[in-house]
Amino acid sequence: MISTVRKDPRGIWLSAVLVVTATALVGGCTRVVTGTGRAAESAPTPAAPVRVADLLIEPSQFPPQYPAAVLDPRDTDRVVAEIDGVAGGSDVTPPECAPLPVLAPQKAAVQGVDDNGARLTVTVIRPVPSLRARISQLEECPSVTVTGDDDSSQKVTVKLTPPPPVDADDAYAVDQTASKPAGGAARMLTLVALVGDVRVTASWQGEDTSGAEPDAATDALDTLFSDAVLKVRRFVPR
Repeated sequence: MISTVRKDPRGIWLSAVLVVTATALVGGCTRVVTGTGRAAESAPTPAAPVRVADLLIEPSQFPPQYPAAVLDPRDTDRVVAEIDGVAGGSDVTPPECAPLPVLAPQKAAVQGVDDNGARLTVTVIRPVPSLRARISQLEECPSVTVTGDDDSSQKVTVKLTPPPPVDADDAYAVDQTASKPAGGAARMLTLVALVGDVRVTASWQGEDTSGAEPDAATDALDTLFSDAVLKVRRFVPR
């Protein structure tokens, strides 16, 4: 080690230490490290998100009495609106009870219809926000009036039921009954889950003739919903 001290032209004393190291000697031995250089491995490229259409369950998974098919984009938009109990273009009273439009660009739906016109529908939508706003709205709006384009009105009674027991970030279930202008009523049971940024729904729609839950339909609905959520869970990170 060599230490030098010098004075600069302004009269300030400067001290510098020059360290010269040739080898590190330990116990009289020279230690030499050898090896081959290795380039850092590049991070793997993230996998592209699975298409929403590929997250949808197959029509073959529907019960035989509900022969099913994947819907085209126009029909998908229609059933997505119907799931919330309000057909497209309808007005809701009170207005604060109107469901927010589903603006997600990725939607897919599959629907089966039985001989009596009852429908089982499964949808997958991405991306969507939290379900909390819709749940709060349903809690605060137990009854609404829906007026269609033809000025016909129907009263829709809304009842939240215990959420379905599925592995999801959030979930709810709702039972809606709509009185028809010409008499009678329609019933819709809907199960909804949020997995990551994907909303999964399964719904049954049919005539409400007895006021009791259609057991066979609810069994089929529960099975379809569980299958639909399970498929999304396999492909969507949380």
